[in-house]
Amino acid sequence: MGKVEKIAGGMHPLRVTRRKGRILSPTRSTSARVRVKCGCCKETVDIYHDENLDDPQFNTLEINGVVGTIAQWREVLGPLLGFREVRHSTNGVLKVTWESRID
Repeated sequence: MGKVEKIAGGMHPLRVTRRKGRILSPTRSTSARVRVKCGCCKETVDIYHDENLDDPQFNTLEINGVVGTIAQWREVLGPLLGFREVRHSTNGVLKVTWESRID
């Protein structure tokens, strides 16, 4: 069992547990996981992820059973978390970054 980290800041602190991925056998393995629990009840959100995030186009996150690429989750969750997409064009090469709208 992982160590529970409490994240304060709201009405109730979130309880976060992190687990590393493991190889169980040559044909079975478990992904790394972050479990977020509500501070006042037993509701949870499980986030399974790849530990090597070199290429976000091909690495995936599974949040409560919904699988998507990191780029897809960024597009969905970024605005909710106060980030906006910024597109830069340098020498005809388009680069997309995210910046916080919250100071």
